[in-house]
Amino acid sequence: MVKRSPYPVSSHYRPPQPSPGPRPLDPPAAPMPGGYGAGRPPVAHPPRAAYGAAVPRPQSRQVLMAGGSMLALAALVITPKLGQSQEQAVEPFTCIKQEQTQALLSRDQLKQLLETDLQAPRATVKEFLRQPYCVLSPGKTEAGQPAEREAYPLEFDPQTWLVVLYEGDRYAGYDFRFR
Repeated sequence: MVKRSPYPVSSHYRPPQPSPGPRPLDPPAAPMPGGYGAGRPPVAHPPRAAYGAAVPRPQSRQVLMAGGSMLALAALVITPKLGQSQEQAVEPFTCIKQEQTQALLSRDQLKQLLETDLQAPRATVKEFLRQPYCVLSPGKTEAGQPAEREAYPLEFDPQTWLVVLYEGDRYAGYDFRFR
């Protein structure tokens, strides 16, 4: 008896034909007690093609989709900043102006800076820090405000710089640069 759908069907519609089922598996071997695979059902593996036998090839649409995806990926790798300005960024810790090449910051000066309140006048900070080693390219504070930056190599570790930030004529904080 054929079941008919209550919905109208096109005259061009052909119902799916049953496909031949999978080939029967060999009877499973009895697992060894307590050995590998004990208590597990057998796993069916697809048959392998013989050496030199024709292997089914992907459809042309699949090849085009894969090729298009690879092309798009390559374009993203080659041009990661597409649509952004092509400005040359200045290294964030590059000196743009040398001030005092022999300037080193002592432990006492570092301690005074750590005890200084934020928003203190720049002149107050300059009294004990004196001239910086160099002036760095402008940066930003944690709040995102533009800041002027000055670098002081530490006397006890010249490879480490203390970077002091100023917002206008106010002390805005500090950072360390480890080289």
